[in-house]
Amino acid sequence: MLNHGKYSDLTSEQYEYLGRAFIEWSNLEFLLGLLLSRLLFTPEFLGRTYSDEMSAVKLEIAVKNALDIHRTRYNHLIISKELDLEIVELMVDVANLRVMRNKFAHLLWVRKNDKTMIGFKMSGKQPTKTKPKNSVSLSVDDLIDNYKKSHDLVEKIGDIIVAIPEVKEEQYLRSK
Repeated sequence: MLNHGKYSDLTSEQYEYLGRAFIEWSNLEFLLGLLLSRLLFTPEFLGRTYSDEMSAVKLEIAVKNALDIHRTRYNHLIISKELDLEIVELMVDVANLRVMRNKFAHLLWVRKNDKTMIGFKMSGKQPTKTKPKNSVSLSVDDLIDNYKKSHDLVEKIGDIIVAIPEVKEEQYLRSK
């Protein structure tokens, strides 16, 4: 009920860019699962049976672990040093985006004005030195910027996935 008031409900533009950010996050989580499948030399459909049950944090950890194995065990034979670095940078961006996505999902948002919204934690805990505030203020420009970063990140991970050899399910079915 916090944002259901006449003056506290978000604007259509605020809702639009929150929605766009959530859609891009869904795309990103799905593609992280595909990236993991490629790194594990697993057909994508089969790999999804594993990655579908993983949270975004666990997917991030699994991708980093798989990348580490490629680095140490396979010595960049499949994943080049350049692609390795690209994936490492991608994972930093994913982690940063996840922090914002979690704010969108877990704070209670109200309109401050037509160009700014405020998210409240609404926790019973008192602010501390390590967590001094219980609110975040975002402008429409911040929302648009977040959406653009999300969109670009989805495009980037798609390009990375294409650069990694695919293990096709059909090759196993035909070999028997």
